[in-house]
Amino acid sequence: MSQLTTRSPRRAMQLRFVDHTLTAPDDVDERTREVYSSTHALPEGMPVILDSRWRPVEPWLTYFRIIAGSTERSTARNYAYDALRFASFLDARGTDVVHASDDDIVAYREWRVGSAERPVSPATWQRDVVVIRGIYQLLMQTGQIRREPWITIGRSSALRSPWRSEPDIRPLTQEQWSAFRDIGLGGQTATGELDASWRGSTSLRSQAGAQVAVTTGMRLGEFSTLLDAELPASTGTGVSVLLEACAKYQKRRRVHVPSTTLRAVDLYRQTERRAVVRASASSLWSRRGELFIVDELDVSAGVVRGRLDGRPSRWRLHLLPPRLRQIAVIERDGGLEALGLFLGRGGLPISRRAWHATFEAASRRTLDLASNDMGGRRARITPHDLRHTFAVVLLKALTDVALAREADRRAGDLGPATLSEHIAINPRLTVQRLLGHSNPATTMIYLRYIEDTDTLVRDVFDSWSDEAATFADAVLAERSAE
Repeated sequence: MSQLTTRSPRRAMQLRFVDHTLTAPDDVDERTREVYSSTHALPEGMPVILDSRWRPVEPWLTYFRIIAGSTERSTARNYAYDALRFASFLDARGTDVVHASDDDIVAYREWRVGSAERPVSPATWQRDVVVIRGIYQLLMQTGQIRREPWITIGRSSALRSPWRSEPDIRPLTQEQWSAFRDIGLGGQTATGELDASWRGSTSLRSQAGAQVAVTTGMRLGEFSTLLDAELPASTGTGVSVLLEACAKYQKRRRVHVPSTTLRAVDLYRQTERRAVVRASASSLWSRRGELFIVDELDVSAGVVRGRLDGRPSRWRLHLLPPRLRQIAVIERDGGLEALGLFLGRGGLPISRRAWHATFEAASRRTLDLASNDMGGRRARITPHDLRHTFAVVLLKALTDVALAREADRRAGDLGPATLSEHIAINPRLTVQRLLGHSNPATTMIYLRYIEDTDTLVRDVFDSWSDEAATFADAVLAERSAE
């Protein structure tokens, strides 16, 4: 059980998480025993904010019941601590979320971002904003308030931080990517031979996951939760994957997966994944009571049906939340098989922590054995660095395509461009859409890096593979077909 308390002149709120393994003691009354039983109707791990008398605090209880069904448990846990901090701050001011005023919201923002002791980063404050907006949207939808307590004038409101900070963009060169993939993840030596001291057993899984990230721009939380059925076998063309439940802030977008990446996934699927599925079939069967048993998976219709805790459960495939993706299994001849793509030793998808550990170990190995090929880079490589690489390389290539078309048009080889053509081939808009950025300014940050990326792959992922067509061509073709 977890707990967080904050100083308050009135009372101390506490945070707990639903734990279905707990049972009522033998010496409690029937009412208390009913309370223990009633918690089983709540999702496992769901946050619950309690007041000083250990009563659930509304509307936070309803808020977390709603988001628990579509938010990964680790994310909901982070939101819970943000919510407790906000609720406790208001409580210390003698109010709550229903009755808070604009002054209360401003005071909280100033306390968080202007604290002399330890002001938070812009990213942390934005997570606070997600929680604050979420709870007030719920209050408006349920009719408890008529409008948000803050006043918005233009683009200024109590939720906007007084400063801005840019992310640390660290794209890889082709040499850096190749060294990381082959030496760090694949267990090769700097000369391209298999390292006799290499003890890794999941190199194909690691390489396939990393290639998905670098050629699609998916975040770790997105590619790590992919289902096997969402990436079909390669047929010489790429595929589009619809992301939503696992995307940041559940913002829907489509990503294109090139055929070369599908082939890397196929190789992993036919070797390491097949071995894991075979070895874990019986052990998963013994755990079936705690798993999401899928009875029907219709990829063409985008529907998955199954049973969770003995109750029927139906989802649109792209809306299947991360927590269910982690435990979704289907019955095969030899037992149960996980629906997830990147599986661990126990037969279920590996966690984000495991992916971070994989990248950490691969970074150390790459830096030790291939320092000459890393272009002076000594920082470890993270999954998000691969997303940055995708953005910078693709933006560079699409900019080259747009400039070439403009040159042809000026030479008279092409007619005047229509407005739709300008929008369709706009490099920044394309990258913004593929990355799922809400704010165009976030994508604009990458523009300053394309002038210094001539050592990156000129033709995007053409030179990273043996494909004749560039990834930029694939994206443009996809946009033309829309």
